[in-house]
Amino acid sequence: MRLARLIVTFFYIGYAKIAPGSVASLVTTLIFYLFAKHLIYYLFIFIILITTVVALFAVSVYTYRSLEKDRSEIVIDEVIGQSIALLPLLFFDQTNPPQLLMCVISLLFFRFFDIVKPFPINNFDKMNNTFGVIFDDILAGIFSALFLILALSF
Repeated sequence: MRLARLIVTFFYIGYAKIAPGSVASLVTTLIFYLFAKHLIYYLFIFIILITTVVALFAVSVYTYRSLEKDRSEIVIDEVIGQSIALLPLLFFDQTNPPQLLMCVISLLFFRFFDIVKPFPINNFDKMNNTFGVIFDDILAGIFSALFLILALSF
């Protein structure tokens, strides 16, 4: 249970007093920015996939007896979604590390989609199960990545 708590709260960031999901997304963005020059896109995709599988198990263990599955301290889903939102930055200019401004734009897109939860994201948010906890943020990350690709294209 302690390991599950460590994972789902992203090393206890989920216990932040104000906006734990935003704090986790910001920390994810900063970590990405610091290590992006060393990341290869397929390695980053592999990290996201492994994190998702581990998160599914950890959230399931953490919320086993809980009626509310998507509790505010669970922020590993934001880490996954924000990572997906940052992924296009590794594709567009593979010779240079991503600019901080583009990382911030990715963060803003992700937080918008994660908070507003337009269709079909809202359907997964209502599921109240482990899959829904993770997948609504995966979709928010995909939407954000698509909007980031549009922004980078202009």
